[in-house]
Amino acid sequence: MPQETTEVEPDFGGDYVEGIAGVPARINPFFASENSVDATLVSLIFSGLTRLDEHGVPFPDLAQTWTISPDGTLYTFTLRRGLLWQDGTPLTADDVVFTYQLLQSPDLRNPPGLQKQLADAVFTRVDSSTITVQLPEPYAPLPAYLTLGILPAHLLRNVAPDALYDSQFNQRPVGAGAYRIQSLLLDHAELVANPGYHFEQAFIQRLDLRFYPDDGALFEALDQKEINGALFESGLGPNDILQIQQRSDLRMSPLDEGEITYVYLNLDLPMFADRRLRQALLYGIDRDKLIRDVLRGQASRAESPIAPGTWAYSPSLTRYEPDPEQANLLLDEAGWLKGVDGVRRKGGTPLAFTLTTGPDPVRVAVANRVAEAWNALGASVTVESSGLTPLVRDLIEQRDYEALLFVDPAKADPDPYDAWHSEGSGSRGNNLAQFSNSRVDALLEEARTAPNTRRKVLYDEFQEIFAQEVPSIPLYVSRALYVQDADVSGVRVSQLTEPGDRFWQVHEWFLKTR
Repeated sequence: MPQETTEVEPDFGGDYVEGIAGVPARINPFFASENSVDATLVSLIFSGLTRLDEHGVPFPDLAQTWTISPDGTLYTFTLRRGLLWQDGTPLTADDVVFTYQLLQSPDLRNPPGLQKQLADAVFTRVDSSTITVQLPEPYAPLPAYLTLGILPAHLLRNVAPDALYDSQFNQRPVGAGAYRIQSLLLDHAELVANPGYHFEQAFIQRLDLRFYPDDGALFEALDQKEINGALFESGLGPNDILQIQQRSDLRMSPLDEGEITYVYLNLDLPMFADRRLRQALLYGIDRDKLIRDVLRGQASRAESPIAPGTWAYSPSLTRYEPDPEQANLLLDEAGWLKGVDGVRRKGGTPLAFTLTTGPDPVRVAVANRVAEAWNALGASVTVESSGLTPLVRDLIEQRDYEALLFVDPAKADPDPYDAWHSEGSGSRGNNLAQFSNSRVDALLEEARTAPNTRRKVLYDEFQEIFAQEVPSIPLYVSRALYVQDADVSGVRVSQLTEPGDRFWQVHEWFLKTR
């Protein structure tokens, strides 16, 4: 007789407890970037027009669909039917327009960086379920920047923009996300599944977020089985990681945060004009060993200006394995020859420069390790650290550095225009390498107006040019560690551009089956 099989399906029920280092301050999408606890709670309580999947691709959230005009400047969003706020009030296009017009208010205190991308966008209500976004010029990344949690106009319409920062709403938030707050205390927040959630009610009915003073206390709570999960953004020690790996009841997932650390080379200096020199500097670093020794393994090697794991990343770029022999050959070919003192010179000019970084001790340690590798090739590299304010004001903004170890922050959309288009060169631009390449400019310009399928082709070519030219030295992508009980099912890990990104499909998680 054939053996009968039982199909297992997720069922409702169960409590999930997650620990987090820190305490909430303002549970409001406008201010959540200031505090990782706030960002985590906002991702659970609020919903935006769009949401990002595990590869950073935007998909409809409160919106059911969207269309784009032929010239790429007008987006039309249609909301899902029957949307409700967690207090039972209908959510309409009025709330969406209210939220984005409030975001654009010059009186908003501590406005989020999102204002820059949306400063010139005009949000208009067409009817109760339709909104248009008019742009002055095409901007393909727009949907990735509309994940901002929508705010309830019926609760906040009478709150002045400059008063929102200190509003009581930030302690008793009402959103349209998968969970609503039941209680908020000094040491934890209790959340319950929102029965009216537009992606269907979450399987896990109760979620408890517990607050701890630091990662040490958080790890202790995990070790004592007081919590079912924890995100360690600043990393763990090797012994802690080993302890987790030895426990069969835990699952550990590394999450790339999208923040890329480079050594930016100032290409305005004649020394760095020859790409053979730049290639040699990249061949000269064992980045895997640097990550293992200095960063305790909690980073991944960067190969391009686009973070791995995103839809735009090209996986065919791994070509600069550490190879001191190849590095030395390239330096010889470029005319940088070793003298009797071991220092390379070209036309009497020594291969000597300063590698500058900020005050963070980890980055100083990274800079010293990089300098050691380059000095072994015959360069003469000196490391200098500076306070963050003078580093930005006196060196970065003035482009008064030779080599700079600095970070390109994570972005909702992988668009590298600001950092690598020649328009960003010069004072206050974001092109810290002063890189100028007409083909790259054309690729990045077209990518800002093209659909994602075309953008992927354009970004692949851009990344190939970057790998050939090596305008700067990509070192590593920062990484967090997410630890959960092994019996938490349905979890699909994602890139962690924001702390709350780990909950992008939390309504699908489950503890019970039927």
